Amino acid sequence: MKKILVIRYGALGDLIVTFPVFQSLEKSGYSVVLAGNGRFRDFLLQYGHVDEFVPVDGNFFLPLFAGASEDSVCRYLEKFSLILAYADESEPFSAGLKKSFSGRIIFHPADPSKIREHVISYLLKPVRDIAACIRDIPEIKIDRPAHGECFVIHPGSGSLHKNWPREKFAGVYARLSEEKEGYVLLGHVESYMRSFWLKKVPSNKIIDCPDMKSLMNLVGKTGLYIGNDSGISHLFTAAGVTSTVIFGPTSPSIWSPRGKNVRIVYKKTDCSPCDAIRRKLCKEKNCLGSITISDVIGVAGEFYGNKRND
Repeated sequence: MKKILVIRYGALGDLIVTFPVFQSLEKSGYSVVLAGNGRFRDFLLQYGHVDEFVPVDGNFFLPLFAGASEDSVCRYLEKFSLILAYADESEPFSAGLKKSFSGRIIFHPADPSKIREHVISYLLKPVRDIAACIRDIPEIKIDRPAHGECFVIHPGSGSLHKNWPREKFAGVYARLSEEKEGYVLLGHVESYMRSFWLKKVPSNKIIDCPDMKSLMNLVGKTGLYIGNDSGISHLFTAAGVTSTVIFGPTSPSIWSPRGKNVRIVYKKTDCSPCDAIRRKLCKEKNCLGSITISDVIGVAGEFYGNKRND
């Protein structure tokens, strides 16, 4: 079996949109080793379709980030027939990688500002030349009840400027909680929202999920998820949870989760989508403000109702 090293930087969402790369290589007979964010090691080994994991942010690869080679790294890389690096070839790390590995390296930089097609299609481009079986929808295999026990709202994301107003999320929670048990998921990034949500929902309905294991436990009992353009949204969708994802300044044609279980709420305006700089400067945020509570409830309620009747 051919052994391939895939190097992929990034946070949770970056890794999940790369799952189809791992799935395609796995189905094509490769043994996949991932060099990625060490924080997600256990999660990726359990769900990520990879055989081994090495932290790209650990000490082992540190010399490469200075553009240098290291004997121990050279010996480690000898076992691979191919390296697929989602990095710019001009980076010091890439220079160190080329000094340390004499075999074939495919560089395919994943700069978000330069991607003009769906991110999964973009990431799969170099894979199509080396894999016989292509999978283009992220898949996380997890045992879940047919319809889930609850709904989950995640009102944050990696950027404040992508978030639908929390007051509107609270309105959605209030409407949905009339019929179903619900929770508000607040990660470390959303800690600033805690005081707001404590005024809107009982404290036992706010969930922190400090690690991936507890987060996956929540995913396993969720029947309906609603959130912004975020890595968490990609996670719930990939696990098969019926999901409604709200987009504003970012393009759903590039960044939306893929899957038959997801619906997108998006109202294009004259200025959307926009780049990161304009996003930070924008005060009106009409792209998000024009989306109403009824818009989201309508999509989520209709879709979830149809799924329950399947």
